Amino acid sequence: MATIKEVAELAKVSTATVSYVLNGTGTVTEATRQRVLDAVTALNYQPNYAARSLRSRSHTLGVVLPVLSARLCDPVLAELLSGFSEAAAAQGYYLLLATASVGQDEAQLAEQLVRTGRLDGVALLDMQTDDERVRYLSEKCIPHVCAGSPPSDLDSSFVTLDDHGGAASAVRHLLHLGHRRIGLIMLPSDLAASDPRYQGYVDALSATRIEIDPMLAVEAGRAQSDGLAAMQELLDLPQPPTAVVACSDELAFGAMHALQNAGLEAGRDVSLVGFDDVPMAAYTHPPLTTLHYSRHTMGIHLAQLLIGVVEERQPPQPNVTLAMHLMIRKSTMPLSKQTNSFQSAVFAK
Repeated sequence: MATIKEVAELAKVSTATVSYVLNGTGTVTEATRQRVLDAVTALNYQPNYAARSLRSRSHTLGVVLPVLSARLCDPVLAELLSGFSEAAAAQGYYLLLATASVGQDEAQLAEQLVRTGRLDGVALLDMQTDDERVRYLSEKCIPHVCAGSPPSDLDSSFVTLDDHGGAASAVRHLLHLGHRRIGLIMLPSDLAASDPRYQGYVDALSATRIEIDPMLAVEAGRAQSDGLAAMQELLDLPQPPTAVVACSDELAFGAMHALQNAGLEAGRDVSLVGFDDVPMAAYTHPPLTTLHYSRHTMGIHLAQLLIGVVEERQPPQPNVTLAMHLMIRKSTMPLSKQTNSFQSAVFAK
C-alpha cells in the first residue's frame, strides 16, 4: 500500500502539503491540489479514515448529483433532500450538494470530496443494475449509503422501495376493475428499480393466469416525452391496452399527453396508473392514480444510516425497505364504464 511520502514524491510536494490537501486545511493552489489528488489516485493511496479523531471530521454529509440541470427542480429529489437534511441536522451534521461536471465520474468526485475533508460520507441516488459507483467507493473504503438496492455482491447499507409489491398492487387494482389487457411503460433497464417493477407486473398477471404479451411492455426513458412516445407505441398496437401502468409519474404525465393527442382521456378511455405520487399527480386532469411513498422518510433513513457508517456504529436497521401505497384517483375506472373507440378492437379477437 502506498504511503503519504510516496504521494508527496510523485506530486513533487512536501508531505505537509499532501496532508493539507487531504484534510482540507492550509492553503494550496488549485494546480497543486489537483496534482496531489492525481498522485493519490495513481498510487491508490488510502488514508486510514478510521484512525481520524472526531475533531477531524467535517460533520458534513454529501449527495453527488449527475449532470442533469433539471434535477434540482425535481419534487421527488427536493422532498428526499428535505428529510436527509433534517435528520442530519438533528445529529449535528450538515448537507452538501455536489454536481459532477461534464465528463466527470460521480464516484471519483465523491472520493475527492471525502479525501479533502469536505465530506464524511456520501449518499448515492438512482441506483443502477451493476452500479460501478458503489463498487468504486467500496473498494476505496469511502463511507456511503445507497438510495436503492446496490449490486448483490457488495455489502453496502441502503434504503429502497418495495418496487415489486408496488407494481403488483397497481396491476391487481386494474384487474379488479375488469381490465385484462394491461400495458406497462418501463423505466430504463439500466436502473435498479426497473426489473423489480417489471417482475411485479408479470407476477400479478401470472397469478390470474393471464398470458404475458411482450408487446404490452415498452421500455422508455425518464422524461415526459419518453412517456408520450411509449404510450403512442401502445396505442398503435392492433389490440391496444385498456389500462396502462407507467413506472414513474413523469412517464404517466407524458402518457396523458399522448392520450390527449389521440382524442382520448385517462380514466374515461384508458385507465392509467403512475409511480411516486409527486405533488402534481393530485392536480392533473383527471387526478392520477399512483403509488405513494414518503420521500421525506427515505431521506431521513438515508442520513441516519450514513451517520452510522461514518461513526462506525451498527444502526438498528442496516437496511430499510419502504412500502408503497396505491392512491386511487380518477385516472382509473372499471372497464365496463370506459368508452374509448378502440375497445372493440381489443375484444374482437
